[in-house]
Amino acid sequence: MLDPLLSLVALVLALAVEPMPAPGDPGPSADCPKDMRLVSGTHHELVAHLCLDPRGEGKATHCFRYADGLSVLEGPTTEIRVCMDRFEAPNQRGARPLVLQSFRSAERWCAARRKRRCTEQEWELACEGSYHLPLAYGWGVDVKICNSDKGWRQVDFEAFAPGREEDAARETDRLWQGSPSGRYRACISPFGLYDLNGNVEEWVRSREGRKFPGALMGGFWAKPWTGCRGTNDAHEPSFRFYETGFRCCRSPLQK
Repeated sequence: MLDPLLSLVALVLALAVEPMPAPGDPGPSADCPKDMRLVSGTHHELVAHLCLDPRGEGKATHCFRYADGLSVLEGPTTEIRVCMDRFEAPNQRGARPLVLQSFRSAERWCAARRKRRCTEQEWELACEGSYHLPLAYGWGVDVKICNSDKGWRQVDFEAFAPGREEDAARETDRLWQGSPSGRYRACISPFGLYDLNGNVEEWVRSREGRKFPGALMGGFWAKPWTGCRGTNDAHEPSFRFYETGFRCCRSPLQK
């Protein structure tokens, strides 16, 4: 846990930062297939930001605005170089993202295409970029940028019980408020990846120390506050729900 006072001091010292460039797609890389983007850089295990707009919701408090350009970096670092799908599976602009996916089914889908599950650290770097953004698109929540501000609908949880596949599919269709991949053109990360925040939650391979091998990242269409470090590690690998999807990764192409 980062000490609040030390964090504040570090943030003040970090005031002299260069402006962040406008978001956009950097374009394809010779190291990756055309429908993927190269994610490359240093991942920091701990990143903290100064919250300027905390809002309470029940017992939880979520941050909707952070101090621009200010980050505290701690813990081990990892050098990352990976190709990542531009869109949520099936990785096609304009397609409806796959949902009702478990960590296991996501593994199988990616493996069938000679890809793999992205790791939690790869996903975090892909979202925050070299500027350590709290959200893929910047420093404050903007509900017009990503599909993340739909109202929550009451769920029939029994429909998702094992063996009730048809009921689960019908309930998923009733609850669906996702958007076709890439429809929100400004919902793009510094590496050119769409819908990392909002739309559907994405399964990743958990970092060491978590209880389960898979975790969910990025929130979904009803969680505007979920950013680049909003890991949901509460579910076992066979869990699937109306908003659970994924995207795939692979090693860069061999030259």
